[in-house]
Formats: sequence, C-alpha cells, structure tokens
Amino acid sequence: MANRSYLYSLSNRPTSYADRPETISGVSEWNYDVPFMYRLLMSGDPQLCASLIADGLDDDEADEKVKLYAISSNFEPGFARVKRFIEMVRFLATQAPTPSPAAPPTAPAAAPKATSFIDQLKGWFSPSAASKAPPAAVAPAATTPATGSTQLPKWLDDTLAFLETHRDEHLLLETVELDTMSESEEAPLRACVEQELARCQQAGAALDALSQDIAAAAQLLREAGATKQAAPLDAFFGLRFDDDCDSTRSRATEYPLGLQWHDVLYFGLFNRAEFEAAQRGDAAAA
Repeated sequence: MANRSYLYSLSNRPTSYADRPETISGVSEWNYDVPFMYRLLMSGDPQLCASLIADGLDDDEADEKVKLYAISSNFEPGFARVKRFIEMVRFLATQAPTPSPAAPPTAPAAAPKATSFIDQLKGWFSPSAASKAPPAAVAPAATTPATGSTQLPKWLDDTLAFLETHRDEHLLLETVELDTMSESEEAPLRACVEQELARCQQAGAALDALSQDIAAAAQLLREAGATKQAAPLDAFFGLRFDDDCDSTRSRATEYPLGLQWHDVLYFGLFNRAEFEAAQRGDAAAA
C-alpha cells in the first residue's frame, strides 16, 4: 500500500484523538507527496493539531503512546486563494496560440541582362521574365505550440465544484504516513509536521505576492513554475500548468498540482456521533 497524505474538511480543530468534529468529509488523498493545492488550501491560518488518523504508533505501549500531529486550518481563506489561483491557471490554459511574424516576401528575381542584339530584340517583343516567373510564395505564419491544456480547464471547474460541495469551517491535513517513512520518535515526527505547516504558509504568501492583474500574475506564475524565484515565489517552482500538471508517474512533473478530488479515502474518519458509538461498541464487546 502506498503511503499517502490525506485532506479532510471538518467542523473543528482537533485538540486530541478523541476530539471529534460534528461533521467531517474526505477531500483528497495523494501517494507519497503533498500536492501544491493541498498547501494552498491549508494556507488559512494553519496550526498544529492532533491527528485523527492514529492514536500513537502501532507498536506503542498503551500508557506510552507517541503523540501524533496533523495540521488544521480555516477553510474559507484557503479556498479564496485557490479560487484566485485557478483564475490565473485558467488564463494560462486558455490562451490562444500566438502567431509569429510572417517572413517577408522574397523579391522576384531580376531578368537577366541582354548581352546581344538578338537578346535585346527578345526582350523588346517578349513578356518580361519577371511576368513569366511564378509569384513568390508567402511563408505561412508560424504558430507557437498550444499549451497542451485540453483537459486542464475541466479539472479546474471540477475542483471548484467539489470544494464548494465539501466546504466546512476547517480543513485537516494528515501526513503521518509520509512522516513515519523516515521518523518514529515524537519530536522528529512533530518537526516533520511543522515543516509541512511552513510550506502551507509559504504557498499562501506566494499567491498573495502576485499582482492583482490576472494577466501579469499569470505570466509571473508561469515564470516561477519554470525558473526558481526568490522566496516566497519559490513555492511555485516545479509546477506545470497544462494537462501534465499531475503526471508524476510518467515523470512529466515531480511536483503535482493536485487536482484529483474524492470524498471516499482510505482512512474514513469518524465524526463525533460515529466515534462515540464505536467507543460504546468496543466497551460492550470488552
């Protein structure tokens, strides 16, 4: 099974594993990475919170559990940034190919100069060489290749529609599976989550640093995706804004944008009522 990052929308900021929200829904999960869109969504005042996926590690003793952390944020500020970002990406994806300047027409070749009296007579009484010559061909206007974004506009529409349907007061980003690939102690695991929290903050700062003019912002966004910029714009480096924006398997990109959304995740987390019912069931079984 692939280790994943998990994104949820929910009604609280969990203070403990048992601090369950009244409402919770899956939003997305991603193999072996945290996509940019997760970070941008999580940029609305991200804070450390308790993980709801696990209450300690598998081999922990009952009275010596490692405390596991996740990231909580406010839904609306992050969603507002996502909407603005999508405007820019849509601008890039729907730009028409730009015609390149046409090559100037080639001047017709001059008729050869007559060198004898007979040649002069031919020149006087025959159509000119220039009129006999076929018209010079005009080179067709070359076009800059299209962006390759036949699917991207639809994915952007689907993103907005899905998030509108699954909006709640808060968001929860769980990275415990990724973090435990390299760490097993509480302090290093917390440090991993703190580093991810900083990336979420940087994603928001990068978006806020772009111009309010969509065309100008989109141009700088494209440049920042292709060439590493100074902070905070370096948060965009490695992103693609075409149909290969999430093509990590083919290695077309190494940093996914993250436009795959679904509410049925590997870890379907209980809301408060479901959690309490499960606790009562466990107690009765014991």
